[in-house]
Amino acid sequence: MAVYLVTGAAGFIGANYVHFLLEREPEAQVVAVDYIGFAGNLANLDPVIDRITFEKADIADLEVMEALYRRHRPDYVVNFAAESHNDRAILGPSAFMRSNALGAQVMAECSRLVPVRSHVHVSTIEVYGELPAGQKWFTERSPLNAKTPYSAAKAAGDQMVRAYMATYPEMNIRMTHCANNFGPYQLPEKLIPLGVTNVLRGRKIPVYGDGLQSRDWLHVLDHCDAVHQVLHADLGPIPKEAATDPGLLPIFDISARHEVTNIDIARFVVHELGLDPAEWIEHIEDRPNHDRRYVINPEKLERELGWRPSRQFDTEMAATVRWYAANTGWWEQILADKGELGFDWSRVALEGQARPVSTQ
Repeated sequence: MAVYLVTGAAGFIGANYVHFLLEREPEAQVVAVDYIGFAGNLANLDPVIDRITFEKADIADLEVMEALYRRHRPDYVVNFAAESHNDRAILGPSAFMRSNALGAQVMAECSRLVPVRSHVHVSTIEVYGELPAGQKWFTERSPLNAKTPYSAAKAAGDQMVRAYMATYPEMNIRMTHCANNFGPYQLPEKLIPLGVTNVLRGRKIPVYGDGLQSRDWLHVLDHCDAVHQVLHADLGPIPKEAATDPGLLPIFDISARHEVTNIDIARFVVHELGLDPAEWIEHIEDRPNHDRRYVINPEKLERELGWRPSRQFDTEMAATVRWYAANTGWWEQILADKGELGFDWSRVALEGQARPVSTQ
């Protein structure tokens, strides 16, 4: 019976992976690790809580994590744990550096000290930065060019994981970069759940700037399926040529090849709720240093592992909006605990920091 150690398991993608894993492998032993930071929500695991072992732990604490490894002896490790909100990273970069960079190194070190069958470090499209005009997409060969505190911290973690790949070739460590995810259990500070929860409370959806920032969108369960395939793939040794060609490293970019602007996402949400976008969307001041466009090419994942997304964007987006509408108790408790989750950057000059916004 395989033992899986999943970090960030009470977050959006991590919780969905735990659900996915137990549906795919009902007999698996799952050790779900999370330190329940700002984005962690133990309620995300309620449907499976009696089928997992939950460990509250900080992945950046080597002593704690090594002891946890030795106690549970995982076969497979998937590191989803990360601070992931660009707005909060602008206001407090240090927490992001700890989780996203030091945490990535500690997890890799634990998998070196207590060897596992395979280890997947889950990263983001944003480490590549902003897509230049005239370029179709990023690939695994693209240079890391992060420009925000969040994505720079993730890129630092990526660099450390790449160093482990090269320095400790006996380790079976892999990495993924994913497009923007959507689906259930996402903290309502991100565009889609923020939009739904605002409208259901009689508030407009705040859209940064002109709303034409363009993103590559992927349903969270398609992402989970890709990560699981990477985790279990028989990849063989890393070739020597990978020293100068990162495309030969065990790194896979995950995308459904579906690009949508932020304003069109907001319009979709309002339409799905049966309302007029002209009356329920408000443009607000853009956040500093906002990436305009990024898209990744999943060709390597498709070619080498045969992965394909199985979920259609419009159908799953509609289902996602309905999920938040049907699970008001879930997000109302989050708002009661954490307060307003939107940001108003127009207040920075006046108050020295962005404040939560309640757009009426």
